[in-house]
Amino acid sequence: MGKKTIEDHELVTKSHHETLASVLGSEDLAKSAILYSYRHGFSGFAADMNPGHAKALSKMPGVVSVFRSKKVKLHTTHSWDFLGLDVMKPKGILQESGFGVDVIVGVVDSGVWPEAESFNDKSMPAVPTRWKGICQIGENFTASNCNRKLIGARYFDQSVDPSVEDYRSPRDKNSHGTHTSSTAVGRLVYGASDDEFGSGIARGGAPMARLAMYKFYEESSSLEADIISAIDYAIYDGVDILSISAGMENTYDYNTDGIAIAAFHAVQNGILVVASGGNSGPYPSTIINTAPWILSVGASTIDRGFHAKIVLPDNATSCQATPSQHRTGSKVGLHGIASGENGYCTEATLNGTTLRGKYVLCFASSAELPVDMDAIEKAGATGIIITDTARSITGTLSLPIFVVPSACGVQLLGHRSHEKSSTIYIHPPETVTGIGPAPAVATFSARGPNPISPDILKPDIIAPGVDIIAAIPPKNHSSSSAKSFGAMSGTSMSCPHVSGVAALLKSLHPDWSPSAIKSAIMTTAWNMDNTRDIITDSFTLSYSNPFGYGAGHINPTKAADPGLVYVTTPQDYALFCCSLGSICKIEHSKCSSQTLAATELNYPSITISNLVGTKTVKRVVTNVGTPYSSYRAIVEEPHSVRVTVKPDNLHFNSSVTKLSYEITFEAAQIVRSVGHYAFGSITWSDGVHYVRSPISVQVNDFIRA
Repeated sequence: MGKKTIEDHELVTKSHHETLASVLGSEDLAKSAILYSYRHGFSGFAADMNPGHAKALSKMPGVVSVFRSKKVKLHTTHSWDFLGLDVMKPKGILQESGFGVDVIVGVVDSGVWPEAESFNDKSMPAVPTRWKGICQIGENFTASNCNRKLIGARYFDQSVDPSVEDYRSPRDKNSHGTHTSSTAVGRLVYGASDDEFGSGIARGGAPMARLAMYKFYEESSSLEADIISAIDYAIYDGVDILSISAGMENTYDYNTDGIAIAAFHAVQNGILVVASGGNSGPYPSTIINTAPWILSVGASTIDRGFHAKIVLPDNATSCQATPSQHRTGSKVGLHGIASGENGYCTEATLNGTTLRGKYVLCFASSAELPVDMDAIEKAGATGIIITDTARSITGTLSLPIFVVPSACGVQLLGHRSHEKSSTIYIHPPETVTGIGPAPAVATFSARGPNPISPDILKPDIIAPGVDIIAAIPPKNHSSSSAKSFGAMSGTSMSCPHVSGVAALLKSLHPDWSPSAIKSAIMTTAWNMDNTRDIITDSFTLSYSNPFGYGAGHINPTKAADPGLVYVTTPQDYALFCCSLGSICKIEHSKCSSQTLAATELNYPSITISNLVGTKTVKRVVTNVGTPYSSYRAIVEEPHSVRVTVKPDNLHFNSSVTKLSYEITFEAAQIVRSVGHYAFGSITWSDGVHYVRSPISVQVNDFIRA
């Protein structure tokens, strides 16, 4: 894409006015209706119009797609140590990359608290001259709030309801954006903790990388338009990595998914887009941000926990409890315990129960029986003990919460049923490290299969997302405190871990494309935990699979030297979209007869959602390691699937840097059920590098021996 001038941008905006005027009746009406004119990375606009106007607009020549702007949801001390990034080591990816120096990470989120110590610019060099962004002034935010670390900040509020209580500026009100930003690129801050839990050095993955904040407002009724504009400006400003811890509540085809469309244009401009996969787990096909050009991230646990011991009323039995991320004011010691009918905590089941001054025991096994936080607090309860079977919580999370195993909840409920005045003793919580098995797929982490493109594996990767400690605004927003930290959980927290690692890789390998960085992260991932067993699922407590962990758990050190990478170009993605027909329109150019099916895309994982007979797919690997090297294929066959690789040896030299191979899948001749997925892998190894691609196959043949 050539360089555009201010005059070019003005011409694009004028064309938007003229296009909309043709359906609204006048250019003045068009100018007042348009919220955003997207003109930097791609051409388009967001506007207020009725369905009739939208339909008419969609039929105009040159219009690729028209869709309703949908609501978007926002989806560390020890975590970086757990990932093996030790700031004290003399050598390693951190040190060799200069801690991500001068890589620009754009974060699309709820804003930033610029005074946080994580964003200080001490000893940082001058802002890169290629940077074209601004520090947009607004409510409680001036140009001086930016520095050599926080080099730019913008906010996007054209679709925000005036009644929404938030800063009309890049300043963060709800903590989310400050937390994700500091996780990705925060400076080293000593003595960080969350209410004295998890005390240690807080830092981001790439402490010397630059931060650019693009704020949107979660409470808005129409956010997608704002995020599209944020991505459009990020492309213009010159970011290298885009980190988006947000997405729609549901999945949409790529023709009506604004984030997917805007992200494609970012990738087209050489920007890697990392996005959270959503928090709708543990149910299947809940993963969002599913486009293959997006690096979609699920959440995992780490080997640190915050544990408290609850002694039951018989004074002989105890169980381990986990305090929630809202630990402030957690009351320990001797307490009475109450519960609603059958242990449920809806407003109806709590009716008539005396809760004042007590901890309330809650079971919630389905969305139809949620834990009603507001009703419990209104009744004057001291805190909540909730079982790990809980599926749904409503209301604000302001009371102390302890999560206990369901077996402990049953014991507590039994005592509560037989005793008129039951009491428990809660010991002070402690920070515990070295626990296992870890990582495990977090219960809330959204799962595959991919609901839009079942032949593309999603999530791509998992990363730490449970009880991650990072910077937040001070509880009193008028405070000048620069050391305010808190723990949060979600795929929103795992996304910036991957963005931080991507920044290190971009610094180490500035010539790598977005797909090369993505491939390096995926093909070097762990699929084992710290007990040297397969990664487990926190919900089922059994082995997980690629629909839970994607290619595996991010391994930054190995990703720096992957050996081989799978390169996918923006043109490949466009041809893939052409194969989908009307559900994917990401460019103005019309599709030719040439297309790329999902299984033909040069992706670092292989998924076949409908294996009937045999299926052969092709992949191309590029050598980014030692020029003269030979790799052999190591195949882990999915259950009841025969796998053949040709060739099964690849030989590279100074002139041969790219080689292709074919992998054929065939259902084995045994009695089997139909429609279940089986999992395996193909790994290319030269004895030093292990380039692993997960395989997921759904056999739809019923074959008898």
